[in-house]
Amino acid sequence: MELTVDEALQQSRAVVRTQLEQQVADTESLLGTTSDTVHLLLNELSAFVNKLSAAQTLAEMRASTESLKTAIGGVETKVTNGELSFPYQTKGQSDVMTDIIARANGVDAVLKAQ
Repeated sequence: MELTVDEALQQSRAVVRTQLEQQVADTESLLGTTSDTVHLLLNELSAFVNKLSAAQTLAEMRASTESLKTAIGGVETKVTNGELSFPYQTKGQSDVMTDIIARANGVDAVLKAQ
């Protein structure tokens, strides 16, 4: 029996998810890492926005970036040097944005229906 395109896609995703769980981390650990990342970025971005909005001089504007730069400034260098790559880069930014939009709209529709 030949699989439909959707069935083949689901099967392929299941294989990748199993490999991720066996080779990288279980789903809960991946979710924890994602949560940590979001919290770090939210905190650092909040601090940056607050400092930047209070800055009066160019020097103060530059100083407002220090905490954020310390926290995540090295990421770009690692990506550029090939030491780090993100799944969205492999998947393709357009495909990732399509998924984000579809999931956001789907969750929102369920919430609105309550």
